[in-house]
Amino acid sequence: MAPPEEYGVGTAAPVRVSDVPLPASGWHHGGVLDDDSEGAVATRDADAPFDPSTIRDPLPQPLFSLRRLVIVAVLALAVLCLYIAGRSGADSDPIATGATAIESYLPSPGGRVLRQSEVGVVLKDGYDGRITIDGIAIPEEQMVGAVAPDSPEYDPEVGPRPNKKNVVKYQPGPGQAVSEYATGTIEITIRYWRIADGPDSATSTTYTVRVF
Repeated sequence: MAPPEEYGVGTAAPVRVSDVPLPASGWHHGGVLDDDSEGAVATRDADAPFDPSTIRDPLPQPLFSLRRLVIVAVLALAVLCLYIAGRSGADSDPIATGATAIESYLPSPGGRVLRQSEVGVVLKDGYDGRITIDGIAIPEEQMVGAVAPDSPEYDPEVGPRPNKKNVVKYQPGPGQAVSEYATGTIEITIRYWRIADGPDSATSTTYTVRVF
């Protein structure tokens, strides 16, 4: 027997391949376990072409799943609530339903005017009305289109607005009930009635406009 070789301190003894134990199933070239060995790892050649058939479609979802039914129910409830709210608002607003004698506004409710601008409404023919601004009732002889009582054209039997009773408007000015509007929001109330029915059948509507 040949004498053992001596190695210096810190020098590892060479290991022969024959000294390394092999697994029960052999190894193929490259050090990867054979496919038929226990615990074999499946590998794919990086250069192999991609096979679309390996992609699997997701599992089909049932048409009437619980999640879908809940979503549909919530959406239907939301639409129903919006519909009811819209109908309730429309029914309580004569402007929206058309159940009013008012044909036009100046300006529209929520609109903007100057401090001495003309405001009010035009009614359908055959109607008369009065206007109140911030709680101040405007006398008929100060309304737009009125004939002054000291005018030769004034007829006390037909009043100061013989031909424009359906024009219910007011424009501020010196010496009048409202000389100018206060800056901000003002409230306008229109009281109107069918002339044939008289003032006792009057209906009123109130809205606001912005003054700048």
